[in-house]
Amino acid sequence: MSFSFTSLLSRTVRGAFTALLVAGLVGTLAGCGGSPGGNPKVPAGAKSSGGTKAALETAQGVIEIEFLPKDAPKAVENFRLLAEHGYYDGVTFHRIVKGFMLQGGDPEGTGRGGMSAWGGKFEDEIKADSPLYRAGYKRGILAMANSGPNTNGSQFFIMHADYPLPPSYVIFAQVTKGLEVVDAIAGVATTRGMDGAMSQPTTPVVIKKITVRP
Repeated sequence: MSFSFTSLLSRTVRGAFTALLVAGLVGTLAGCGGSPGGNPKVPAGAKSSGGTKAALETAQGVIEIEFLPKDAPKAVENFRLLAEHGYYDGVTFHRIVKGFMLQGGDPEGTGRGGMSAWGGKFEDEIKADSPLYRAGYKRGILAMANSGPNTNGSQFFIMHADYPLPPSYVIFAQVTKGLEVVDAIAGVATTRGMDGAMSQPTTPVVIKKITVRP
């Protein structure tokens, strides 16, 4: 059997780059913690409106999403509560990798901050053998970023393209309108970020507001 060293090297580089991208979804959240007293922006015991959809307003346009409450009820409620209490207003997509995903939801804008609506971290809601996860992380899927198992906070990402991620990130919504906006955001200029990839926008990409709708 013969093989091409160039081909092998290419596969090795692609594998290393994939590992780098995937690690970024976890590593950039290292140190993210919760507050024993709860999230200061969300009143204790608060309940969301129960809306089934939301609109993310950005300078590039509006991204409309639909929640998947049957698959991830706690992640959906967390996102709704944070959005309805203004936690995401003015927050950026701090990590953008064209052909992969847009990551945001950290008020610090560093990828190391943020907390859940309840002030701490919450558990995963992943059924790896379900149709949702067997289908994989497809273009337009929204999922929680984390710092390891059961460490969901406020950070999330939107898939720009289909990507073979492991079932380690809670999927809670999908884009229903505005994929061209996702494309526009994915196409912004970037410089090298903390993950070592060209992922940090040179100009902040701001989420002006997230509005939850019925």
